[in-house]
Amino acid sequence: MTVQESSWKARPESGDYDAVRQRLVDATEDLVREGGVSALRQDAIAARVGLARSSVYRYFDSKEELVIAAVVQSTLRIGSRIQAEIGVEADPEQLLVTGIVDSLAAMASDPLVHALTLPTSSRAMTRLSNNALTQGIRPLLEPVFATAAERGVLRSGVTVDDALRWLQIVALGLMQAPNVASDRDSLEALLHLMLVPALIEP
Repeated sequence: MTVQESSWKARPESGDYDAVRQRLVDATEDLVREGGVSALRQDAIAARVGLARSSVYRYFDSKEELVIAAVVQSTLRIGSRIQAEIGVEADPEQLLVTGIVDSLAAMASDPLVHALTLPTSSRAMTRLSNNALTQGIRPLLEPVFATAAERGVLRSGVTVDDALRWLQIVALGLMQAPNVASDRDSLEALLHLMLVPALIEP
C-alpha cells in the first residue's frame, strides 16, 4: 500500500477508531444474522452505523475482513463461556473432548454461523463464508488447547498451533457434514478413539 493510498485510512490512534470499528463489526454481525452473507452490502453496513459507504473502507479493507471480524467476535464469546465451564475439568482427555464437542455444538447453534453455512449461488460468497468460518474456529478452540498445553498433556512435538490447524479442518468437515456422527455420544466416542491418541500423551 502506498503512502497516498494509506493517507485516507482511519488511524488507530484517533479517539474514536476502536469504537467505530466495533460498531461496524456489530452491524455486520447483525446483518449477516438477519439476511445471510449473500445479502450483505457495504452500504447497508454503513447505513446501520450512520456512515457514508466509502467510510467503511477507512476501517476495513474488504467485506471479507468485516465478516471474519464478526465471526471471530461471535466465537470468542462462545469460547469464553466454554473455557469457564471446563476450566476445572481434571481429566485431560475429557477436557479436550468436551471442549471440542461443546465448541462445535455452540457454533452449530449460533445464528451467525448458521447464516454462513447456508447454500449460496455465488462462489465468491461461499469462499468468503468458508474463510470466515475457518478463521473464526481458531479463537473458539484455542483456549481448549492452551489449557491442555498448560497441563502438559499435549503429545511431544504437537504444538498448540499444530492442533488448532488440524482441528480447523476437522471442525469445518463436521459442520458441513453433521450426520457423520449421529449424536453427541457418537461424536465423543469418535474423538476419544481418533483425536485423543493423536494429541495427548499416552
